[in-house]
Amino acid sequence: MFYPFEMERYLESLLGERDPLLSEMEEQALKETIPVVTPMVGNFLNLLVQTSNAQAVLEIGTAIGYSTIWLARAAQETGGHVTTIDMNKDRLARAREYIERAQLSDQVTALEGDARKILTTLDSSFDFVFIDAAKGEYLEYLSLIYPLIAPGGLLVVDNVLFRGWVVPGSTFAPKYDRMVGGLRQFLEDLARNSSFSTTVLPFGDGVSISRRIGL
Repeated sequence: MFYPFEMERYLESLLGERDPLLSEMEEQALKETIPVVTPMVGNFLNLLVQTSNAQAVLEIGTAIGYSTIWLARAAQETGGHVTTIDMNKDRLARAREYIERAQLSDQVTALEGDARKILTTLDSSFDFVFIDAAKGEYLEYLSLIYPLIAPGGLLVVDNVLFRGWVVPGSTFAPKYDRMVGGLRQFLEDLARNSSFSTTVLPFGDGVSISRRIGL
């Protein structure tokens, strides 16, 4: 968190009350400590998909489908489709149930397996890619995802500031050294990549937004 908890709650209140399904998912994620995006990030994703008029959306890291529903509702407005990938069989099954309850089954294709392997089998291009998966794998995703992003397409990545610990001089437990180091390298590689125009926003747990430029 990069601002007081009270500010987070206030900004969240400006979104208005979520519908019962999203509220239920938020409660379940909190109860079971399932990592899902914050409501502000979910709303932000929804806005980005709609304003970019994305048709083909790819999500890496489904969890129970909370961000998937935010994305799919936007894709419904643009006439697009969401492909989401997760290797946790049980959570993906729950995501499919929530997606069905949201009446978005026709809007979403859920793939089970290791995204690092599945990405190499995809021959589609995507207008919008969202990554919210194992932080230690972000560097690998960057090289795998690049060929799949259409020119002008957006790459959005969650948790890139990881509790603010990626900032040099931060103090954290040694067990996080590798993860934090990997995220720092990810951000540096992304920022230096001439094929992307990138900015990082310090809300939620840090969100990077990159637009693929060139052919």
